[in-house]
Amino acid sequence: MEKKKKALIVEGGGQRGVFSFGITDTFIKKNYDPFDIYIGVSNGVAVLYWYLIRETENNLDKMLYAASGDYFSYKNIFNGKDIFNIHKMYKDGEKIFKPDVEKIKNNLNKKKYISVVTDATEANAEYYSFEDKEWMQKMIASGTLPILVRTPSLINGRRKFDGGITDPLPVEKAYEMGAKKIIVIRTYEKEFRRKLKIENYIGALLSQGYPKLRRALLNHDKTYNKALDFINNPPKDCEIVQLCPPEKLKTKRDSKNIELLKGDYEEGKKVAEKYLKGLAKL
Repeated sequence: MEKKKKALIVEGGGQRGVFSFGITDTFIKKNYDPFDIYIGVSNGVAVLYWYLIRETENNLDKMLYAASGDYFSYKNIFNGKDIFNIHKMYKDGEKIFKPDVEKIKNNLNKKKYISVVTDATEANAEYYSFEDKEWMQKMIASGTLPILVRTPSLINGRRKFDGGITDPLPVEKAYEMGAKKIIVIRTYEKEFRRKLKIENYIGALLSQGYPKLRRALLNHDKTYNKALDFINNPPKDCEIVQLCPPEKLKTKRDSKNIELLKGDYEEGKKVAEKYLKGLAKL
């Protein structure tokens, strides 16, 4: 009989990923990893990166470092530079935290670890497996938001953007890959439904050279909510569990407030502990 696969999906959300780190750190400490497939979107790819390295000692520090560093500046909207310098942040972080990529390879052991990326020209979701080369570039590409990041993210000579534009909650992808139980770490509360924000309209306005991407940005609410519909009404042979903050996180995408970040990290730990206690009772 074929084994029923389990998937772990981590949603993006910039600095809100501190909540996701709280969950995965708890999973590591409790030695919880029943998964066959790992799919990350935007910051979620980085959360999975450290989960698969099995490092918990300074994951909160990684988010605090991103907040305290000189990586966000809305002044740059007027000079054409990156508002969010994601390229420098990842490269600096690699030097500071020195990830051991060999541990990921050992811990995967034929499992799948995937980064979701959006192609600029075709505006379709692309799914890169960890076996592919230049993984750091693929993590960066998954978090490259229009407007905020002006420096191009290129893969095979083609420009890429944040995977959340075209597949923000890749539950259908996990199901297509054979996952029958899917855990989704969200950075929004369970009742959340996506509405178009002003940044979608600005992004579309500044993406005139990519008409399909422009349409994707203007349809992002429909794309996101369609994934929520799948989560709330999965196929009969699929179980989907959402690990969400109980209420709206205080941390925002670009938050630099250390106390808010620490608080939402603790919220993630509580949600994970509650989930694992529930499993123990079964």
